[in-house]
Amino acid sequence: MPRMSARAAVVFLVGLVLLWVALPRLRPATDDAGAVQQTETRLVQAALKGDSQAVGGIVANDFFAIDADGNRETRTTILDRFRNSPWKIASFRQQDLEIHLYGQTAVVTGVDRVQARDANGRDRSGAYRFLHVFQKRGGQWWLIAGQGAHLPAP
Repeated sequence: MPRMSARAAVVFLVGLVLLWVALPRLRPATDDAGAVQQTETRLVQAALKGDSQAVGGIVANDFFAIDADGNRETRTTILDRFRNSPWKIASFRQQDLEIHLYGQTAVVTGVDRVQARDANGRDRSGAYRFLHVFQKRGGQWWLIAGQGAHLPAP
């Protein structure tokens, strides 16, 4: 079996080191898209359970949104609603999820199909197209903005 020359061994080791250094940069889009999707899933699960603590661990302090009725929402208004007047959700299905990455920012769009009543008993059932904006801060994806629109019945 032929022996590797010292020079070939050094070149091989340098190549391995470069590959080891480059691998995290070669896969971030896939890893980040998966992490964003997991964060979106955790957000939906927490919302369905009415778990304001879990929602608070995903929604950034500077979060803002426009809801399907055109109202401005903040982290405080979202968390207060979960604590004090949650919706009664009979069924929920998320579909057409798309994730677009822009460096440390991700835009998630999709459609939520919901059968629910708000805290005042108003029927809120229907399809809602949403847009969520996430930003990676300190290694974690945070929801920083959103918008919802009620889709007309077919």
